[in-house]
Amino acid sequence: MENITASTLMESNQSQLRQLVLENTERIGRQDVIIDKLRMDNSSLSQEMRERYEWLENSRQEHDRSIKAIKECLKDIAQLQKASIIEHKMQIHELKKLFGENSEQMKKSSEKFDREMRKRDENLAKEMKERDEKFDREMKEWKEEFAKEMKERDEKFDREMKESKEEFAKEMKERDEKFAKEMKESKEEFAKELKESRDETNAAIRRISVEFLGATGHIVEGLAGSAVDKIFKDAGLNLLHYGKNIRPKQPGTNNKMEVDVLLGNDTFIVPVEVKADFTKRKVKRFVRQMEMFRTLFPEYDGKEVIAAIAAINYEGGADQLAHEDGLLVIRVSSDDIFSIDPFDVKTLRRF
Repeated sequence: MENITASTLMESNQSQLRQLVLENTERIGRQDVIIDKLRMDNSSLSQEMRERYEWLENSRQEHDRSIKAIKECLKDIAQLQKASIIEHKMQIHELKKLFGENSEQMKKSSEKFDREMRKRDENLAKEMKERDEKFDREMKEWKEEFAKEMKERDEKFDREMKESKEEFAKEMKERDEKFAKEMKESKEEFAKELKESRDETNAAIRRISVEFLGATGHIVEGLAGSAVDKIFKDAGLNLLHYGKNIRPKQPGTNNKMEVDVLLGNDTFIVPVEVKADFTKRKVKRFVRQMEMFRTLFPEYDGKEVIAAIAAINYEGGADQLAHEDGLLVIRVSSDDIFSIDPFDVKTLRRF
């Protein structure tokens, strides 16, 4: 009865071993499915393949744990066999006590039984040793085959990753070249549009310049007319028109100063600077030129020199600055009406 129990336990443990081997085989099959899926899903190579590779590594570790469990199971089987032998010896000892140690027949039977048990134990030990060696060889071969297969899969995986990287790099290079080409075309198109816009702007500037020259020429002609005499006369100054666009007569003079309109009488000489629009910068520039007037025009040394500016528009307080600098301010309306700002001759600046 005890022998049947030990045999049953051995068969049960061998069944467990077969079950573990089947589970490892199924696990390898699942790994094949995962590798095939990684090969098909090329769009998520970067992240998902690394996760699958880690899962394979965990499976390999789980396989090593399974092998350890199998060895523990074999150890339990050996312990059960040892316990069975000890139990048989105890039974023999009980039989000896029951029938007596002086019984020759029992002695022979006991010796025979002992020989048979020793032989059986030796055969069982030999068989178990052979089975263990065979199992170790099979497990070693299986591990080597598994390692070889995993190495081949890793190499294949590395090749696929390398090919995928090369393909990705090629695609990025093509995109960069396409982008550079489009940027070059955009720059050329922008440069063309900019040139056209610049040409249009220059043309507009030329038109405005013509209009500006026309406007200043119109003001100059107006100041040269008889109407301006009346404006100054009403303001308390009897001035006559002396000329327009007058340059210095001094020989060797490099100064480019030009008097747009020159008014005067026996006491005063009044150079007038004409602009369509007057700014503070233009006022300051005219004042600097007037400081050189007596040097450039010595023929007017016997008269008091005061200055005036005339414009359609005065920007940013240019007219106020002119008053502060002691200049006469003449305004020209869109209806060609000339007017002069109130002034006190005594406070006007003498140049």
